[in-house]
Amino acid sequence: MDTLDSPRGWRVVGGTHAVIAVSFGSAYAFSPLFPSLATEFGAPRGQIALVFSLAAFTYYVMGAVAGPLGDRWPTRRLVAAGLIAMIVGSVGASQAGSLAVLYAWYGIGVGLGIGLAYVPAIGAVQSWFERRRSQASGVATAGIGIGTLILPFAVGQAVPVIGWRSCLIGLAAVIAVIGLPAALIIRKRVVPSTWKTAGAHDALTPSAAWRDGKFRRFYAVLLLGSFCTFIPYVHIVPAARDLGLSIEAGTVLIGLIGIGNVFGRFVLAGLGDRIGRTRLLAVLTLAVAASFVFWAMATFSPMAGGFVMLAIFAALFGMSYGGCVGLYPAVAADLFGTKSIGSVLGYLYTAVGVAALIGPPLAGYIFDITGSYLGPIIASAIAAACAGWLTFGLRRSAPQDS
Repeated sequence: MDTLDSPRGWRVVGGTHAVIAVSFGSAYAFSPLFPSLATEFGAPRGQIALVFSLAAFTYYVMGAVAGPLGDRWPTRRLVAAGLIAMIVGSVGASQAGSLAVLYAWYGIGVGLGIGLAYVPAIGAVQSWFERRRSQASGVATAGIGIGTLILPFAVGQAVPVIGWRSCLIGLAAVIAVIGLPAALIIRKRVVPSTWKTAGAHDALTPSAAWRDGKFRRFYAVLLLGSFCTFIPYVHIVPAARDLGLSIEAGTVLIGLIGIGNVFGRFVLAGLGDRIGRTRLLAVLTLAVAASFVFWAMATFSPMAGGFVMLAIFAALFGMSYGGCVGLYPAVAADLFGTKSIGSVLGYLYTAVGVAALIGPPLAGYIFDITGSYLGPIIASAIAAACAGWLTFGLRRSAPQDS
């Protein structure tokens, strides 16, 4: 019988790490494409940001479907199907002649692909671990940090040379070469039919989940905590350009977010196994709120000083948010068990999709009206601070924090 915290589980972690790296790395490479897309289609920032937000909304909301499917169907098939959808969506987007076509191919195609792959893969990881669950979740989701560190920087270097269309085709090739083989080693742990996890829900439905007060509170945490997190990924490069910095400097900032993300997931998230997962999640969420102070300071700084402030923001934001994302699945497993963890994560992550749909376009529209990102920055800090406060209330329900 497959055992908890076994070497086989770490192979699943490795496959999930690789899949997440190429899928989210490709998605977050949107920011260096942003200026070229705005020029190509002659559209304001709010409309361009909506391309990414549609994709993010689709892949997180799709988790409500993919999560329950992952509890019943072979995980590797769902993940592979998602990666194929990403490849098709990226290639289709590269041929877009209008924003409407770009919305369809990238916003829906790429979003559908990540939605099919992410929740089933990360849910499979939870089923293999108990004692080292925070560490396993952190390592698996650190793929987002690795992907964010490498692919946006590569695209930022390539787009002035080969153009945004060829960059999208290149991203599709990376997903095919790295992601598809990795998907073959991801599977959920098989347990006896009589096995139960404390607090697990049987045949969990959305209505049953919503009746649980812990679920509603955690949903609010993800909704508020995620409102701000997609804004930097979409707007940090154009924000740097507004300060007179180059597109290469902007992609360096994306890289710093990626470096911080890797540290947050590999190192900070793993600390949750020692000091309490929910307690650590609350602290890191408040650190996300604090990081936006540095972005606000950058808006009042001259060019060189603005880059320094943005660099501090990027590193601190990446570390704290990376740790949060690494802890979300582990805290959910602590609160609700792992028997229906795919369903739980799928329903919870719809909150992230709603936040992703609202945050970046709203920030773009506010900039189009005011000429400044200061309003979205302040709103982001307040939302993250509220999420941190709500997270402390979850500690009463989390077994490792009692």
